[in-house]
Amino acid sequence: MFGDETRRPQGREIYDDYAALWHLESIGVLGLLRDGPKPRKGRKSRVAVIDTSVAVDHPCLMPAIDRTLAIDFFSNRLGAFPCHPGDHRLTLDLPNLATTVADDLPETRALLGELVDRLSPGAIAHVNGVAPATSPDFSNHGTAIAGLVGARPALVEIAAEYRGAGAQALTVPLPYAGVDPFCELVPISTNFDTDPEMLILAFLYAEIIGADVVLLPRSIPDPGRIVPELASVDLDGEDLGALATQVEIPPRERALWDELARLIVAVSMRRPVICAAGNSQESGGIYPANLASEHNGVIAVGAANAKGMVAGYSQVAGATLLAPSNDAETFDRVSVRLDEQQARFADRLCPPHNDNRKFSHFEIVSTDVPGRHGYSYSPYASDEPPEGLREFGSYFCRFGGSSAASAIVAGFVSLGRSLGEIDACADGPAARNWLLSRCVSIDTDEGSFLYPSWTGKVSFPDLYGL
Repeated sequence: MFGDETRRPQGREIYDDYAALWHLESIGVLGLLRDGPKPRKGRKSRVAVIDTSVAVDHPCLMPAIDRTLAIDFFSNRLGAFPCHPGDHRLTLDLPNLATTVADDLPETRALLGELVDRLSPGAIAHVNGVAPATSPDFSNHGTAIAGLVGARPALVEIAAEYRGAGAQALTVPLPYAGVDPFCELVPISTNFDTDPEMLILAFLYAEIIGADVVLLPRSIPDPGRIVPELASVDLDGEDLGALATQVEIPPRERALWDELARLIVAVSMRRPVICAAGNSQESGGIYPANLASEHNGVIAVGAANAKGMVAGYSQVAGATLLAPSNDAETFDRVSVRLDEQQARFADRLCPPHNDNRKFSHFEIVSTDVPGRHGYSYSPYASDEPPEGLREFGSYFCRFGGSSAASAIVAGFVSLGRSLGEIDACADGPAARNWLLSRCVSIDTDEGSFLYPSWTGKVSFPDLYGL
């Protein structure tokens, strides 16, 4: 707690500055990266990111993205390859085409056969001339996620028209890094339609390409698992989950939803599947994070703020671990946690007993779609110049939620692969166990939680008010 003598004037928007890479410092990775670790020889750690599309031309992401394997299931049922010309013929190096992950899943096995045929040598990159849906308009979330996992520092030349007449070439550094700047990112673009086929295909593709880590920083809108508790309630002989469904689900679609849940667990037995645990204080985690158990490789990630407190929107219950992220205000029967520097704080009738000291204004900084799209917009209304950079503010954004936390954990596990800390043959449960062995226990009055730490020590930079 803090005394009145150290309390800042309320409602004045007085916020401390903070380091953009505080989350790397907090988990003990920043010092490691500064020391120049040597990654394991051979193929890079491969992280499959099942999310929206990614701005693959971002300078900090270009060296990390595998453009050959990046795929989009948003626009085409069996996928299109956004980084290939439309008439390009595929010649992919796919290490796991003979996977048996769907052997016990009949509908999924049929989809696997279709996907394998689709990926055969000589197949066309775009289907029926339909362009992939990977516009910058769609790429906000995926770009921020990709940066937290595997961005690299970059040197970028200022565009000629913005240097001034006669000025010499000038480069500027973009000193940003993800948790594992040695990894390889494979964007698997999806949308949020209630379509189990698309997500089954996305997980099958992650399996086929031999991903070392699968990251799903979102929920899946399975109508029977959005509120999983309903399915276990019998109401006069009928399943309450089925009764609460607004539209009847056809039998094949219901089978696909059921097989998707089984597929995610089956994939996690071979490679870790890291999921965001949710942003609404879900006590069991959102689906599919709520599939996590000590018997599989699904990892549910909640969020902790820069004070080492559970983020206002997160929960300890149901989470495998918590990782760095931003915070949120709360005002409910459980907790009142308000930002006392918010301009209209005095108008909000804050009760005398509160948890305001736990609130942190620190956010996560990540990569953003350059230019006028993305979370952080450019001051210029036009598209970016064909070559060079005219301003760098729009290249980065403020980010957060359990999405950010899950991306940081995915990068952490990938770094374990890259540096040989995790055996190359380790399966999903083994990778999960390694991750837990690299966690420390944080005790708060909201409960204890595990927090990743490369060194066995953690730091939390926002000490004001504690």
